[in-house]
Amino acid sequence: MKNFPAAGMAVLLVLACTQGPAGPQGATGPQGATGPQGPTGATGPQGPAGQQGSTGVPGPTGATGPQGNQGIAGPTGSQGPAGPQGSAGPQGIAGPAGTQGPAGPQGPAGPQGPATDTGCPGFRIRGTCLLAYENANATNFQLAAQRCAFLGGDICTDSQTWPLAVGTWQNIYLNDTMLTGPHWTASFADNDSNNWNGVNNGTGDDHSPNSSYGYACCGGFSPPIPRVPVTVVNNVKVTAIHNAADTYWMGAIAACASLNSDICSDAQTLLVRDSGLLTVQAWTNAHSDNDGTLYNAITGGTSDDTHPSHVYGYACCPSLRPSDLSCPVTRTSGVCATAIHNVADTDFRGAATACAAASTDICSIAQSSVLRTAGQLSVPVWTNSHSDNDSGNAAVGVGTMPDNPNLSSNAGYACCLN
Repeated sequence: MKNFPAAGMAVLLVLACTQGPAGPQGATGPQGATGPQGPTGATGPQGPAGQQGSTGVPGPTGATGPQGNQGIAGPTGSQGPAGPQGSAGPQGIAGPAGTQGPAGPQGPAGPQGPATDTGCPGFRIRGTCLLAYENANATNFQLAAQRCAFLGGDICTDSQTWPLAVGTWQNIYLNDTMLTGPHWTASFADNDSNNWNGVNNGTGDDHSPNSSYGYACCGGFSPPIPRVPVTVVNNVKVTAIHNAADTYWMGAIAACASLNSDICSDAQTLLVRDSGLLTVQAWTNAHSDNDGTLYNAITGGTSDDTHPSHVYGYACCPSLRPSDLSCPVTRTSGVCATAIHNVADTDFRGAATACAAASTDICSIAQSSVLRTAGQLSVPVWTNSHSDNDSGNAAVGVGTMPDNPNLSSNAGYACCLN
């Protein structure tokens, strides 16, 4: 508001009574000084939000705060595919054996195996392989030996013959009696003091080789017995050695026969005794004849004329023939003689040693008679029963050996696969 002087005020008062028309606005005067600020009025209502401005530049990352508590585990996810197998690690220490489980049910029976080979191409009787026999009492010694040789065997030894013949002497109803009447054995069927009728059924003490007797042929091989292996003693194959003088003749026969064996021959027994494994009086397969006690080195000191009731030790020897019963050399009139030494330069032990080293035995008197008849032997020879030549009657086999030859005497010999 403009200030006017008092005179002017009077005019304005007059004019107030009668207002005329507004005159033109005058020019704006200069702005006056600002008056004091009045009190702040009440806040008006908030206006509508404006549009959001653009995002500002991110500030620097702040420091990592402390780790919070682990949250609750989520559910297990499905198993992924198996990875490739790793290489085997070192074997760990074996754990303790577990308890044995109960036996399972029995399985069905298997097919039947092949028939067991008895080792005998004839009759196996109480362990003796009998190839043939004849009771006609019409055969001399050499012919009986030849017939057995052609069958691939030999006349049976005294010990092999006993089970086949003793029934005629004792009781034909109690034994496997095959032989009747006098008959030959491989060692010429010596019957000192008629003590051996159970073997030969009554041959003479000193009989002729032309006597007409019966005979039995033995052969075959010894099938192995797994629980009783064959052992080699001083180059002699044995299945048993009983070093106690407590067994009857027939008991020794039965024991050896049960092992598919025979009592060892004089030659084989000598070598077994030399080994130190047989120290007592002992049986041999020629009934341990000990004429003049000249054969203690073999028998250990048996009686001059032994008897089946005597008790001695024994050794058992298996057959030396192969399972196919073949001969490694050409047979001589049927005899498988692997060596023929027709020079009288060897004592009994030397002959026994030479033959045993070749896995054979000295040939029997019977086999030697076949070789002599065939012209292969012409000198006196040792046989596996020490070549007893009673009254010169066994010369058909042993040649001109003395009646009771000394074991240190020199003679020839032949080795047979018996």
